[in-house]
Amino acid sequence: METLVIEPKTKADARLLQSFSKRIGAQVIDANEWLEDMALGRLIEEGLKDPEFVSRDEVMKFLEE
Repeated sequence: METLVIEPKTKADARLLQSFSKRIGAQVIDANEWLEDMALGRLIEEGLKDPEFVSRDEVMKFLEE
């Protein structure tokens, strides 16, 4: 399986690409959401290893953004 990342210049282009991707059966992933999930996962993993590494305030601040 290969991955292709495309950053459209307009919202109309984004809708067109999403529509086309779904039509051909490709999976569409929101890159911003994926990156946020990855960052939060890493913070949680580090917090589980060392509770002093990630403060509650840091996690809450991240979730509010």
